[in-house]
Amino acid sequence: MNKGVIAGTVAIGLIATGAMAVPVVERYAAGRIKAEIERDGASTVGGVEVGLLKRSITLTDLKSSREADVSVGRWQALGLGWPLAELMQGRTPLAGLKWGDPLQADRLELRDLSIGNREAGGTWKIESLVLEGLDLARFDAGDVGPYGPLVLVARALGALQVRRLEQRGMVFVMPGSGDTFSVATIVVERYGGGHMAAIVVGDIEATPREGRTPLFKVADITIKGLDVGRSIEAFSSADWRPGISIGQVRVEHASATGFSGDTLARYGVSLGSLTLETMRESDTVSRSRARIDGFVLAPPLRSMEGLKLRLALQAMGLREVKLSFDCTGVEDRARGEITVDRCALSGPNLAEINFTGRIVGADEAFWQAIDDGDVAALYDSKAVLDSARLVLADASLLERGLKALSATTGQPVSTTRANLARDIRRFQPAGVLITPTLTQLLDTVARFVEQGGTLTLDARPEPPLAIDRIDYLMSPGADLVEALGLKATLSR
Repeated sequence: MNKGVIAGTVAIGLIATGAMAVPVVERYAAGRIKAEIERDGASTVGGVEVGLLKRSITLTDLKSSREADVSVGRWQALGLGWPLAELMQGRTPLAGLKWGDPLQADRLELRDLSIGNREAGGTWKIESLVLEGLDLARFDAGDVGPYGPLVLVARALGALQVRRLEQRGMVFVMPGSGDTFSVATIVVERYGGGHMAAIVVGDIEATPREGRTPLFKVADITIKGLDVGRSIEAFSSADWRPGISIGQVRVEHASATGFSGDTLARYGVSLGSLTLETMRESDTVSRSRARIDGFVLAPPLRSMEGLKLRLALQAMGLREVKLSFDCTGVEDRARGEITVDRCALSGPNLAEINFTGRIVGADEAFWQAIDDGDVAALYDSKAVLDSARLVLADASLLERGLKALSATTGQPVSTTRANLARDIRRFQPAGVLITPTLTQLLDTVARFVEQGGTLTLDARPEPPLAIDRIDYLMSPGADLVEALGLKATLSR
């Protein structure tokens, strides 16, 4: 007989034998896994399936009561980078995985997950959770300090890489109160060690235990370029304690829309959107902008709070108030400066309040404090406040405010205006020296009350006010006006 034919026959036989053996090995591995999971009596599993060729494992009706009451309707991992020997011992990524162990999987899916806290009460439920491209590197699980659980979670997040995460139907019942916090969907793209390329969150609700209507609801949140790596690094330290700085959180873009809920409705508040953007112009220069659009206050009459607000607005001749906020600033590390270009609160046909300011001399200690989120460390910096300006451009707010004040006192508007201007001119701040500069400043403010227009308050301290003297503003001395270089001007 031809030797080639014999060899081919033998090869086919071996392949066939191996193919027939695979189901046997899979059933044996599934049995061992089930036995090991249930060995200590703290966990049970309804069914176990193992796919050797697909490197998959599926658990159904899994329950565990080791540290918390955990139940999973279905747990499945595909393309699992988990040693077969570990599976044979019943050590799976959900039952037997130890802190610090590595884990890789092409896809990890959990359905009907429930975690309950036996001591404090409360539950955390997730309809489905899918992670694609999961890669958890080995990390140090020793020497975690007094806040071990938090430190371990932070270290795991620092070692984790996930191509995509999608979570649906999350409901968290608060311990004690029974209030619920829910999120319909969360999608995270390209997570790595605290940096997320994109996050989209849909339908966030906070509902009281006995209530049917959410107290607060946000329809959509979109975030791009979120980096919490410094915070994770801080929490990963065994030396971390409450009160220690947790690092700056950086974000390139964040927006939230669709605000509603009983809390806002009670006061007649509606809000269009919140937006935060940061654009890096170079390695040392970044420009940030924060906006609040579509804020409207139209108090209803269904509550005492709403009635009081409605009466106050009616006294000013208003049915509603519309406001917007727009603030831009520049961080220039090469020049050691932080500049607030424009920070404006605007009310159409009412007024616009605009603030600008500039900090110079920002040194390494200053930037380190900013990056670490450590406000106390700013006192080690030599940075100074160079200038600040507050501009109030009145359209009708002053006149409306005087009318409302006159309605409560029963006096004519002209009398109310004259009395307020007089009181401003006579004002004497406690412990502050009455100087010609202060007298002139107060007189300018009083003329603004009398005439309206645009009031500008400038602060140009000479020498510039050092950051380590910022406490001075909380309990100013007699030289407050001179120390801040305060001046006021009025224009029509």
